[in-house]
Amino acid sequence: MSSQARVAAKDLGAYYTPETMADVLAEWVVQTGEERLLEPSIGDGALVKAVLACSARKASGTAGLRLIGCDIDQRAVTDVRAWLPDGHHMIRQNFLEAGHALIGKVDGVISNPPFTRNHALPKAQRDELRERFGYKGAAGLWVPFILHAIGFLKPGGRLAAIVPGAALFSNYGRETLERICQKFEHVEIREIVDKPLWSHHAEERGAIIFARGYGEGSCPLPRATRWSAAGSRVADIKPRCFGQALLGAHQLSEIASLSIGAVTGHNKVFLLSDVERKEAGIALHDVTLVAARARHVRSLEISETDLLNLAKNGERTWLLTPRDIERKRVGVRKRLALIPASKRRSVLWLNKRAPWWKVDQGPGCDAIFTYMNDVGPRIVIGTGTLRCTNTLHQVRFSSDLSADERRIVALSMVSSFGQLAAERFGRSYGGGVLKFELTDARRFPILLHKGVGSKSAFERADRAIRTGDIDEARCIADALLLPPVFGASWPKAAAEMMSEALKLRDTRRGTSKP
Repeated sequence: MSSQARVAAKDLGAYYTPETMADVLAEWVVQTGEERLLEPSIGDGALVKAVLACSARKASGTAGLRLIGCDIDQRAVTDVRAWLPDGHHMIRQNFLEAGHALIGKVDGVISNPPFTRNHALPKAQRDELRERFGYKGAAGLWVPFILHAIGFLKPGGRLAAIVPGAALFSNYGRETLERICQKFEHVEIREIVDKPLWSHHAEERGAIIFARGYGEGSCPLPRATRWSAAGSRVADIKPRCFGQALLGAHQLSEIASLSIGAVTGHNKVFLLSDVERKEAGIALHDVTLVAARARHVRSLEISETDLLNLAKNGERTWLLTPRDIERKRVGVRKRLALIPASKRRSVLWLNKRAPWWKVDQGPGCDAIFTYMNDVGPRIVIGTGTLRCTNTLHQVRFSSDLSADERRIVALSMVSSFGQLAAERFGRSYGGGVLKFELTDARRFPILLHKGVGSKSAFERADRAIRTGDIDEARCIADALLLPPVFGASWPKAAAEMMSEALKLRDTRRGTSKP
């Protein structure tokens, strides 16, 4: 595919289906090979080819199969028509505008709907789709596509669909999956934990929905099982040692409250490095030090001096927080003027603030939970009141948690137990990144031991992380936290848990060996 074609595919929200995933979907939806099936977004025809091949195997031919396909892209329709046998109907049509007179009733739906995100849709279209299909939140285009598609099913019909990974952890995704469960007798959900080889090299991860028995009952929302893009089941977390440690762990929400950081609405203007602050003529009393990126908290502890040094080294850790924008604050006014009036009206956070330029910093926090991660999240403790933007999570510890216990929380995150818990409780995101929404972070398990001195181990682990030696920090944490759980056999337990964590990490990154 050319670079121009890849851009066009991205604009359409098209993530053309890898052959291995297409075969898995076809195997589910084709039962006899004589069905009437709907493919609402045919793309490059991968699902159509898979259905034809599956039908030929199951019915010794495709004479009884009837396919109806839609796509808004004329080229996609033309290309598929060129090789598709007679008897099938490919239509150049915006599927969301297709009615029963055009489609009719079908035995099954097989779909890889557009992954177009909510913010990429025009506001008028977002509002119309929400009202028409009755959903809430920042749902992408896949939601109305799936809801519209299942409306064409005959009683007893089947659904096989690929959806974005966000379907498994967003509120709107969960609500959509629950609506699907209300319509089908049986639903299975598979989380794809590695990176599918989408035909135009996109980084999006996905999930698969299998449903049968349309209109013949309902079922509870099932827990997602973990699969590779090639269709192999990924083993559930099973080490005996992890289960043993988990029994005595605390959820983070039991010992701390978590919230999003400050939302600026326009980071490029509101965040500055020290050079940018000085060049703009903005005084120190008009800015506040914040951690604005995960790279700003590459340790277990962070101080105001750390953030100030980052600002001096070119990192944007100054947040513009003027008390007023009177004429004498020329630098502040010029900086804010970089945001056009149209932007102030269209960006939600700017539009709803009064005044629009006053960022709500909140009371600050005790620590930061890293939101997007590669080797598991960390809790980074502030030496004083700490502030961050919404690219990180704010942590406020319970008032009765001692300094030793707070340090143990941070060490638990980097231990072998914490590393395995991260792979178990986190969500795979584009590019193999491990993402923790607030709901995931709040249920993160912590090994918290009362009366254990942690200062020395914490300082040594902090130094190790600052020099890039994460493995050394993990070993320090294990030596402090695992003996109370496993006794003298703690090194074996640590090795078992870390071995499993590394396997799952490789799968998430797409680097696991067959």
